[in-house]
Amino acid sequence: MSKGAGVTGALPAAVIDSSALMSILLGEAAAPLFMAGLQATSKLYIGAPTRAETWLAAFNAKGLAGAQGVEALLLALQVETVDFTQGALPQFIEGAQTYHHKVDPKARLNLGDLFTYALVRDMNLPLFFQGADFTNTTVENAMLLLGHTLSDKGVPLPKHDRSKTKQD
Repeated sequence: MSKGAGVTGALPAAVIDSSALMSILLGEAAAPLFMAGLQATSKLYIGAPTRAETWLAAFNAKGLAGAQGVEALLLALQVETVDFTQGALPQFIEGAQTYHHKVDPKARLNLGDLFTYALVRDMNLPLFFQGADFTNTTVENAMLLLGHTLSDKGVPLPKHDRSKTKQD
């Protein structure tokens, strides 16, 4: 699949980033779009470091109830947690050398993003995320594959709303 190629409908498998889960937890505008996309994906994965990062972000935003909400969502969606292993280290290093925020001012991947990047590259799957960080990498955007467009800030838009789209 080429980056941004329109699959539409459903995906066989994808990885989830903390940004998509936090959008849902915080009830942001893209939350229903992410939920529909996640529910239309046959198999979902999250890296163990990303799961920990999301738990902490949810805890910081909404207390224990927020962290429990994220865990309940992952359980309801039957998301499989994948450990970070030595085998994923080459992809992590590749991502750091190419897209770390100290190297690439557009992608600006942080430590948590690099763990997700490594998992996506290792599994060769698209990623559910929002924001401009992964947009400026070779990672395939699951929402684009499902036929959505993105705002200029990298937030998924409804399929019919093309008014604020970013041109790829």
